[in-house]
Amino acid sequence: MSVLYLNISETARYAGVTNTTVYHWIELGVTRSKKRLFLTAVTIGGQYRIEEPGLNRFLDSLGGYEYVEDKSTEDESAEDESAEGKQNNNNNQEVYG
Repeated sequence: MSVLYLNISETARYAGVTNTTVYHWIELGVTRSKKRLFLTAVTIGGQYRIEEPGLNRFLDSLGGYEYVEDKSTEDESAEDESAEGKQNNNNNQEVYG
């Protein structure tokens, strides 16, 4: 069984955070329940690589984390809902004079 290694950008996309946050998790860690947690990464060719199972364990340890399956689909539906909400708000505006 092979292990999938993610680069920083892939890890950020997977976790729904920025690249800077991933670097922070690796280098500085994050404090949860008075414990300092670090995202485990290896260096391959001078670049960080993160094992997917290790990333999942880290995210689970943060607690209350929801995995992002396909963010592009969610973003499109959120934009549609936002546009509908704006349209509905415009139609329901009252003018005071």
